Formats: sequence, C-alpha cells, structure tokens
Amino acid sequence: MAGFRGFTRRDFLQMAGTVPLASGVIEFLQDGSIVVQDHFIPVDKNLPKAWRDALFQRGVKEVWSGAELESIGMPCGGIAAGQMYVCGDGTLGHWEVFNEHKFLSYGATNYAKRSVGKPVYHIIGLRIYGEVPLRAWQLNKDGFDHITFNGQYPVATVNYETGDCPLQATSRVYSPFIPLNAKDSSLPVTIFDVTITNTSHADVRFKVGSNLENAVARSAEDNPGGRERHTKCIVRSDMSMAVNSADPATDEFEEDVTDPRPSILIEDFEAENYGGWIATGDSFGTGPARGTLANQNNVSGYVGEGLVNTFLQGDGTTGTLTSPEFTIERRYINFKIGGGNHPGEECMNLIVDGKVVRTATGLNDEELLWETWNVSEFNGKRAHFVIVDTATGGWGHINIDHIEQADTVRSREDVRKRRGDANHDHGTLALAILSSGDASGEGSYDFAKPHYSSVISNFIELKPGESETITIVVAWHFPNHQRGRQYANWFADAGEVVEYIIENYDRLSGDTKKWVDTYYDSSLPYWLLDRLHSTVGNLATGTTEWWGSGRFWAWEGVVCCAGTCTHVWNYEHALARLFPELERNIRERQDFDDGFDEETGLVGFRSNRAYAADGQCGTVLKAYREHLMSADDGFLKRNYPKIKKALQFMIGHDPDQDGLIEDSQHNTFDINFEGPNTFVGSLYLAALRAGEEMAKLTGDSDFAVQCRTIFESGREKSTERIWNGEYYFQDVDAEKHTRYQYGPGCISDMMFGQGWAHQVGLGYIYPKENVLSSLKAVWKYNWAPDVAPQNKLWKAERDFAVPSEAGLFICTWPNGGRPETPVRYRNEVWTGIEYQVAGNMIWEGMVEEGLAICRAVHDRYHPAKRNPYNEVECSDHYARALASWGVYLALLGFEYDGPAGRLAFDPRITPEDFKAAFTTAEGWGSFSQTINGNTQTNRIEIVWGELALKKLDLTSSVGGRASISVNGEKMDTVTRVIGQRVTIEFKDGLVLKPGDVLEVKLNPYD
Repeated sequence: MAGFRGFTRRDFLQMAGTVPLASGVIEFLQDGSIVVQDHFIPVDKNLPKAWRDALFQRGVKEVWSGAELESIGMPCGGIAAGQMYVCGDGTLGHWEVFNEHKFLSYGATNYAKRSVGKPVYHIIGLRIYGEVPLRAWQLNKDGFDHITFNGQYPVATVNYETGDCPLQATSRVYSPFIPLNAKDSSLPVTIFDVTITNTSHADVRFKVGSNLENAVARSAEDNPGGRERHTKCIVRSDMSMAVNSADPATDEFEEDVTDPRPSILIEDFEAENYGGWIATGDSFGTGPARGTLANQNNVSGYVGEGLVNTFLQGDGTTGTLTSPEFTIERRYINFKIGGGNHPGEECMNLIVDGKVVRTATGLNDEELLWETWNVSEFNGKRAHFVIVDTATGGWGHINIDHIEQADTVRSREDVRKRRGDANHDHGTLALAILSSGDASGEGSYDFAKPHYSSVISNFIELKPGESETITIVVAWHFPNHQRGRQYANWFADAGEVVEYIIENYDRLSGDTKKWVDTYYDSSLPYWLLDRLHSTVGNLATGTTEWWGSGRFWAWEGVVCCAGTCTHVWNYEHALARLFPELERNIRERQDFDDGFDEETGLVGFRSNRAYAADGQCGTVLKAYREHLMSADDGFLKRNYPKIKKALQFMIGHDPDQDGLIEDSQHNTFDINFEGPNTFVGSLYLAALRAGEEMAKLTGDSDFAVQCRTIFESGREKSTERIWNGEYYFQDVDAEKHTRYQYGPGCISDMMFGQGWAHQVGLGYIYPKENVLSSLKAVWKYNWAPDVAPQNKLWKAERDFAVPSEAGLFICTWPNGGRPETPVRYRNEVWTGIEYQVAGNMIWEGMVEEGLAICRAVHDRYHPAKRNPYNEVECSDHYARALASWGVYLALLGFEYDGPAGRLAFDPRITPEDFKAAFTTAEGWGSFSQTINGNTQTNRIEIVWGELALKKLDLTSSVGGRASISVNGEKMDTVTRVIGQRVTIEFKDGLVLKPGDVLEVKLNPYD
C-alpha cells in the first residue's frame, strides 16, 4: 500500500470511487479492496444490431451534397504525375503539379476538417443563346444551387441542377486508370466528360466553354526578370486547344568569380559548446550533437563530427540558438541544412537590421544538403543567425552544419535539389475541348497581367429530353523535377499529352469505365468498395514519383520521410496487385539495386545502408509476391541470388538459427524492439517460408531445407517462450531495455507476418488456434467503439481519431505490466494497421470484426468530418493506408501464382451470393459464386487482357462433382477433392480473353 500510509479501511470505504493517477486510475471498492485500472476499452463492444447488420448489406451508393462537398478532394491526375484534386463541386483544386509539394503536418492539424485550396483559376461553363441578355452558368457552387458528388475512384460523377437553368449537367471527372497498364494510368491529365441534358419543354441553343489561368512559372511572379508568358492556340475540326507556357528563368546565382577570396568559416559546430552562440529552451542541449541521436533515422551529409541536431529528446522539445553578430563580407552564405519542413518553426533565419531577410528549412529528411543565400545586397552590414526549433510534432527538429561566407556557391546540385530546379514550374499547361469550336489567348504577355486562355465549343442545340456530351481536357507537362519526370520521356509538352488523349480517347476512357464498372458490379457493400478503393488514389499524389530514369520511388506521405521506406510499404498491397510492373520496379531498382549491400545482403530501409528488421523481412515477402504476380519466372530468376542473400542477412540476426530474432530490431515505430516478439518474428517466419518456396523453384534444395528447419524451430519456440495462453507477447529484459518496448502488452501487429502468409499462399506460420486467439485478443483489448476513455488517460502523441470515434489502438496492456516508457505511438490509431489487422481477421473467419474496423475508418473519413480520399499519418495520403487492398484480397480468399497458372478463390463474405473483381499478371475480370440448393456455380469472366490458367482451386460446401465449360463449350479437366477444397486442372492449359466466361458447376457425387 505504498503511497497510502495513514489511510484506514474506513478511509477507503469513505473514498469509494475513483482517483486518477499518472499510471492509471485507482478504484476504491466498497469491500475495501483497491484496483488499479489502466485499460478502458470495453470487452463487450455493445455494437447495435442494426449497425452490425449494415456491415454486410449491399446498401446504396453514397452520394454527397451540401456542406459535405467542402472537404472532398479526390486525386484526379495520373499515378506519380503530380497531385490534382477534383473537389466536391467538380472544380479542380490543390494543383500541386508544378514540382512543388507541401508538407501539411499531421496529427490534430492534418486530421482536422480542411477545405481544399484552388490556387489556379479554372472554370467550365454553359452559355445559353437566343435570349437577351445572354445567360451563363458555371459548373460550380456559384452557378448551380444543387450539386451532388458520387465518388467511384478514379471517377467522380458530379451532378448540377438549378431552378432557373433549362439545362442539367453531369460531369465525369477522371484521369485514365487501367489496372496492369501503368503508362496510361500515369498521364499528366484530367478529363471532364460533361453531359448536358435539356430538361425544359423548349429547344435550347448553347455553347460549352472553359477558361484556364496560365499558371506556368508562377513562382517567378515576384521577380519576373523579363520573362514572358505565352499562349499558343490550335483550332481543328476535332478540337480546340490553348497551350500555355513561359520563358525559362535564369540562374539566380552569378557565375563564379575567376579568383574568389577565401571563404570565411562562421561556425562548424565542432566545439563542446556552441562557441558563443546562445541557446534557449531544451532542444539544443549543452553543445553540438555528434551525429544521429537516439531513436532517430540515420543523419547524413554533415561535414565533421559535430552539428546542430535538435532531436535531442525527440520532436517534443523547443528552443532557439542565436549566433554572435558578424559582418557580411562575401557574396554568398553557404550552409548545410536538414530536418523538418516547417517554415517559421523549424528554420534558420538571417537577421539584418532586426528583420528576417533570409530563411531556410529542411525537407523532412535527415540528410543535410547545401543551401546558399545570395547576400550581396547586405554587404558591409552587421547580421546574425537564429536557428529556430518550435514545432513539436513529427519532424519537429532541425539539423544545421558548416556555416560560411564565400564568393562561390558550394553545390548548385544541392540547391536545385532543395528548391527544385530554378525552372521547377517551367513547362506547359494545356486546355482543350474535344469538339469543333474556338480557342483564344492574348499571345505574349508579362507577369503583371494575370491572364486566362479559353476554349469554347460551337453551337449545340438540344430538343427537350435530348443530351450531348462534351469532353474538356486539362493537361500539364512540368519536366523539371529534381529527378525528372517519366511522362517527359513520352511527351514533349502538354499539347502532346492532349493529342495522345484525342488519338486514344475511346480506349483510355473505355478501359477506365470497364474497371469502375467491373469493380462496382459486386456483391460487396457499397461503403466497403468505396473505402477499400479510395486509398488507391494515394498513388496519384505527391506521395509517389516516377523519375525520368524510369525508377519508381515514393515517400511515406506527401514529401514526408523519403526512400520508399521498406517497413511502411510492407503494409501496401494495392500497387502490387493493380500495377505489378511498378512494384517489380521498386524491388529491382531499389531493394536489390540502390538500397542493396552486395557484401552483406542488407536492404537499406530507405534505399540507404540502414537496417530495419521488419523491412528486411518484408522485402523477401514482397519479392515472392512479385514473382507470383508475374506471368513467368523471369523476375525470380533475375533476382534470386539477391533475395537469398537478403534472407541470409536476416538469418545472420538469428545466430543459433532457432527461428527467434533476439537482438535489436529497428522497426516502423521508429524504435528498436529487443528480444523475441511476433511483430518482427512473424515476418521473419513468413520470410523463411517464402524463401523456402523460392529456393525450391530455383533448385536450391539445401537452402530450402535450411529455411524450413529454422521456420519449424521458430514456430515451436515462439509458442514456448512468448505465448501467454491467449496471445503472443514480447520477451524483453525490462531492466536492461527500459524504453520503447511492449513486454506483456497486446500489440495489434502481432500477427502481421501471418496476414502476409495468407496473401501469398504460405499457410499457417503459427498454430491455427493460436492465430485465431491472438486476433480475438486484439479485437477484445485494442479496438474501442470510442477512443475517448482510453485516450483520456493515455494521450496520443498524434491524433488520428478523436472522442466519439472508433479505432484500433496500436498497443494496450490489458493484463498490466505497462512499461514506464512503452512502445512509441502506442496510443495512436493508424489506418494502415487497422486494414492489416482487419484483413487478417477476415482470413480467419472474423468477418464481422474485420468489417467493423473498416467501417470505423470509413466513418472517421466521412466528408462531413474530413477528406474521404486522404487518410493521414505522417503527412497526407499516407502509403500505409494502401494496406486496404489486403482486406479486399481476404474477402475474395484470393490466391494467385502467375508462373504456375494457378488461381484460387474462397469468398469469406456471403459465399452463397458473391461477386467481385480480381486482377492477375496479365488480365482482370470478375469472379462470382452462387449456391442454390445442392448446386454451386462459379463464373470467371475476363474483361481486360488475358488469363493463362492451368489450375483453379475453389471451396465447395455442396460437393466436388464438377462440370466445366468455357463460353458454353465443355472442357476436358481433372478434378481433385480434399475436404471442401476442389482443384480443377486444365490438361492443356487455358488462356481466357476479354469476353470469355469460364463456368464451373459443382454438385454432390451421386
């Protein structure tokens, strides 16, 4: 009873109730006993039956209107082509297509409801003729008083009606999106198919037009330097187009002088203290850092052994560091800078005459790059620096090193990388209407005259009830990304993009429509289809880049945390299944190339030489998945030696090869786990199984045996050492490792590797009953119908769910034993983990629980609250959310092996009446299953591409007597039945083309 001396039993009885403490709540019971409560998630979720029933119901497609439209921003550009939004009223917003993306923070800031900015002026309008005065209506909230938005990513259908307009308009806004066709799904373009209907009782004569601001080179508006903008108009029978451009900028830095004076070193941060600089607050400590600090990603690019690094106690501290005064004596000030991108909050400022005259921030990257300020205008003046660290959220720190005055620029390449090319927003911006009409612009004009180009159709006349569709195209071409743009290899300017659209419109629009129709022609609930596909839009944002070299690369979130981080992208499955060539690109051009250490097999988790245990294991699993999503074994043959070496690197961290990783394991929680655990351990065992299968396929039988032996040992020893009878925990020496462990806690990702194993057909890596029990524990202890009670005591580091909202916590301690400083982010809710867990649950038959987790995400991202197309974590459009596709695969019970020609389905939801889209290596289509009495009917219809099939596995509850046909013609097959698993082998193989239908009827044996 330490801490309660002097209290009598009577005192406790009088105090019956609860008293909050830092580590929990003490509850004084009437019988005099004391209970310390620190877990506030109800075991009984008490979910209303109607709500639970609705999880499974097809329902109706959500259509939004009114105030809900304000927060909607659906990506509507190509994959890795920039970031363009179609807003709730059908207009274009965000406009980050100019090689300049913004980091918009996260937590309370990013999770709050935000309206979408519209920095570039663009409108589409109708003008009706025949009356005086002429009347016009813009297709936006200013022109129509009743607008509805129906989002079926990648297509937004926006309907416009108003009482005083005889025309009703429907705009379908999209960029071509065709699974398995990466090029045509990565075009820098947004298309508007605008259908106009005459809803009046009289003929209506009108034109459709569009205006677009010439926003090319807008960054130079404050310093035009003689540059001019231009508009080129092209009018043909099939289109009218205006192509906007501007003269290129010149380098702001003068040529290096022939005989520069020696540079003046202001500070190199090598001394024990800061050499006369004055620190305030607690983020700078007593002197410079000596490199990377505890729990920090690898810091690189500093010059000597010291630097300013304010991650001293993490991102939560603040302060300033002010230099002594000095006289500006050279043309430039050069310095190295890294860390957070929070202007005004994480920055270095140059102060002259009491004013900030220059400022610089990091790029949300720990690499320090050279920055240069031209300070020649301040020559002879006194100045000083202030290094500011006032942000307390993610990337709330700054890195500075080697400040000098010089007559030359240190690294123009670094400066270009930091700022983007001097001409980063130099390029072309096109507006076109795909019909006969007119285009206009004022030719050459300067920055002092903001101007718009216009395109307009010829007259259109509609009788009552008639409709006409006009297509308007907005295209962009800004090739001066620091790494180049892949689309610049295909097109010379935005005009060529439009020409490509015109030449291929029927195919591009048609195939996009085929995908949307196939995906939504499903038995799955509409809300679920919306939610699982909405995150795919992350691929068409600033999160992804397709470089001019052809390499596909990504951030964790928009310009936040670089390097296609292996442990964040461990969760992603959408890119791999919808565009497998891009996923193979990442494996072959990063994991087994730039990020690969040939000597050791290390896969740098940010394409560097830094180790992350979860990412290393995940790389092996991803390689196996990419093999399965290939049409042949070429990928595996090319990469197997490196895949093997990557797995051997991981085995090296298991020196006794008992299947348990016991050393330090850096991971996605930005910390290191110590000792055996199943977050990393399950990924390790799954990677061993994947390694075994790949070794068998390549004839490496000795390594296959080694992998299997270690796996079997790990499976057994995990149960012996870290199974508490209900779920798996972490075996850690708490006295030795006092920070950021979870010990006896219930971590939601404990079965991560098992979910991976199901997706790639590797079976169970732990006993089936233990897997199910563990997932039930995660549901029981970690999913809260309302996060408020748990977060009231245990505050989240960042807010991704707020009071009254449901969510899955990362880790809790239902049985006590919570460490004093537990695993980081423990009190947060991440959608990527929620999807991972939900998919895993669905594989295990916990369908209602899995759907409830997904429905909570859907409700949190309802447009009445926030943008439904932007699930945030570390910045916008976070990559981990692409785990949603794993839920989709689980619902289908989908397995696929392209090189072997094997396909399998086992629907986990409404198996008696099921239909859903699926993708393979070379084609996609629809799978359906119906059960009527003693007959089960399965149909596979190919919509796009082709499917090479040798073996089909189905699950049958009616029997295994099979009748198989293609397009009504009976097929010669061999059928095998084991339990409820029916395997159908096609003797000579089968290739299904678009329109082909494979039908299987299953009945009981006579």
